[in-house]
Amino acid sequence: MFDHAQLRSFLILGQLRHFGQAARELLITQPALTRRIQQLESDVGVPLFHREGRRITLTAAGIAFLPKVQLLLADMEEARRSAQKAAGTLAGTITVGFDGAASYTLIPRLIQRTIRDWPGIAFKFVELSSSEQMREVAFHRLDLGFVRPLPHEADIVNQCIFSEPLALAVPAGHRLAAKRKLNIADLDDEAFVGYSEAGIYLRDLIAGILDRAGAVPRVIQSMKRTHSILALVSTGMGVAIVPAGSASASFDNIVFKPLSLDERAEWHACRHVRPTNALTQPLIELLGDLSA
Repeated sequence: MFDHAQLRSFLILGQLRHFGQAARELLITQPALTRRIQQLESDVGVPLFHREGRRITLTAAGIAFLPKVQLLLADMEEARRSAQKAAGTLAGTITVGFDGAASYTLIPRLIQRTIRDWPGIAFKFVELSSSEQMREVAFHRLDLGFVRPLPHEADIVNQCIFSEPLALAVPAGHRLAAKRKLNIADLDDEAFVGYSEAGIYLRDLIAGILDRAGAVPRVIQSMKRTHSILALVSTGMGVAIVPAGSASASFDNIVFKPLSLDERAEWHACRHVRPTNALTQPLIELLGDLSA
């Protein structure tokens, strides 16, 4: 009968459709992967893949088998984690994606809370944009992603776990740096560094704030990452509205001014509706609201 290694090999090969890439993902050689697939096909009794040179596609049997394997692997993992949880020793490795800006506040809180409550959990971190994480979660190459809110995707579940206020990043010596209380209207006709289309969530959030205040700054540059925006602000190019946690980026010549706004920048945990790692949901439940 087929075993866990064979089923996982089939799942990864079925997703990647490439023996070399699948072998690297599984940390085994291509001949070892070939033997696993051949043994699995022998046990199942039908071919699961069409092989045409380097091109690999699933047979009709393979297409039908794939979702069953996903569920079976998830059930096997859940059984193991349930036993560990009952014994008070939830442990294992979980692959987590995050956008670089999450390293300012979200990721440190995640690690601290996990070490405190479940020290047996180890993380494999992968730095990706929010949209890239959604894709990797959809293909089960990430167990969990920490993303900015994005439009709903099929088979993906999002849950807000952290939010933070916004702040105005101002070059040291700028006229607004010394102002005690700032209004968004103060940014009208001000040189401004904003988020580009790649940072659509924060771009649209900030655009709405400016629009409601009737402020129209002069956008000098648009960047996709907060760190890049702060680098330009530090040169005196302009001011920027950014998540307040980015103040920990330690630019000596930037002053971060608090803004009295109802809007907050959110981070969401995203997972597949059928996670293959049984640590995924318990970890989300453990984290709860990291803003607390």
